[in-house]
Amino acid sequence: MKSRAIAGLAVAAFVLAACGGGGGGGASGSADKDPNGLSAETASFDLAAGPPSRYLIGLFTNDQRGVSFGSIQLQFCFLGEAKASGQCRLGAPVTATFLPTPGTDVPPDKTAPEVISPSGPKGVYEAQAGFDRAGFWQTHVVATVAGKQRLADTGFQVLERHAIPAPGDAAIPSDNLTVNTPGVSLASVDSRAGAGGLVPDPELHQTTIAAAIAAHRPALVVFSTPVYCISRFCGPITDMVDELAKTYANRASFIHVEIWKDYQQQIANKAATDWLYRDDNLMEPWVFLIGADGKIVARWDNVSTKAEIEPYLQQLPVIGSG
Repeated sequence: MKSRAIAGLAVAAFVLAACGGGGGGGASGSADKDPNGLSAETASFDLAAGPPSRYLIGLFTNDQRGVSFGSIQLQFCFLGEAKASGQCRLGAPVTATFLPTPGTDVPPDKTAPEVISPSGPKGVYEAQAGFDRAGFWQTHVVATVAGKQRLADTGFQVLERHAIPAPGDAAIPSDNLTVNTPGVSLASVDSRAGAGGLVPDPELHQTTIAAAIAAHRPALVVFSTPVYCISRFCGPITDMVDELAKTYANRASFIHVEIWKDYQQQIANKAATDWLYRDDNLMEPWVFLIGADGKIVARWDNVSTKAEIEPYLQQLPVIGSG
């Protein structure tokens, strides 16, 4: 791919800080337009019809300040198969809890949503949500911020089936770049290496997805571009996977796939495009767990945490380093 388009979340960049757009989502909206009113944006990358799964949403004020902490209430309604039109009937409310970016310390007294400063803890809200049909949906948000109930709505698209490899699918046997790949710049292996620099996490760049599958070895794979990500999410998530690698290297392979082969020329790495480039968009970061049978066990889009991933690794048998 010579160039890639990233579906940006321009209106929500401060709070979501995502490198990709959310689930084919529509515009965010607020029930009130004063500066302290709320707007919302779906932060999930690949939603499809089926049983309940991970749904992410970001909140921010109408003047673009982020909202973090606590929990909020969500209700979903179906707008239409081909386009969003007409009224819809809201479903039962579900609770979404704050999911901070890795490395963020949430003070124990922060139990309710609040508006944060630009340097404050960032993240999204996470819920389990299922959608019984493909088409256009709406999320209705109810949040109590500073003692006042605030409302917001945002639209998003649900696909008939996942566009990105999902649990149960066979993993794509990509020959991603490693530190041992001849003739490539280390910056193509990890954008943090820079010109003539060193790869900061060499243990994530020793093997390929294809090799792990061929060896029937589980693999935790993170796709991210720590330097060029629009957000501040990609670096901390890559560091989190590196931290897990130091603990569970005897149970799985750990792999980082850099998105950009050459950022200046807008050339992406083939492994990244094979897995993530769809409909002229590439959304990241992503983390995938591949089982010993070569099938995807679990996946986490946008914001993922050690608390979500580590239990899967703890269930893997000790098989030695690879």
